Amino acid sequence: MKCPDCGYNNVEGNDECQACGIALSVFDPQGNEVEQSITAHPITVLCAREPICVSPETSVREVVTLMAEKKIGCVLVEEAGRLLGVFSERDVLNKVAGDQARLDCPVSEFMTPSPTTVTKTDSIGFALQSMDLGGYRHLPVVNSSAIPVGLLSTRDILRFLCVKYAQSRS
Repeated sequence: MKCPDCGYNNVEGNDECQACGIALSVFDPQGNEVEQSITAHPITVLCAREPICVSPETSVREVVTLMAEKKIGCVLVEEAGRLLGVFSERDVLNKVAGDQARLDCPVSEFMTPSPTTVTKTDSIGFALQSMDLGGYRHLPVVNSSAIPVGLLSTRDILRFLCVKYAQSRS
């Protein structure tokens, strides 16, 4: 959405202009029904699952085993409730695979530190933008104290889009 105040071209879903900070939510959304849903609906409607969390000292081997058992694509790395990073199947493939000795190293050596996060009140459009810009398939959902309360995946958003698309066609 183009900011009417400064003209900055913001991605749909932002609640305020990234350039000047003016609230964008007061303007009428444009676009079709699916586009409006992405902008209007908060992440809460996606029912992000509860995150699986590990400590930074947990070995990569233990984390990979846990991910396989739970059939999940990533875990959050936290210490004393504080989010330190995300460790995903991509980290396994890009940073660990090929060197078996790395399986016994702490997960903190291979995690993505200080990950981008969203809150339950952020729009689905904002989450999509964050995932696209960062190349992420998962985003931690945090509360106002930055404590992880959920994990959002591209699959969660895809389900929402499929339902909205089907509704718009009927």
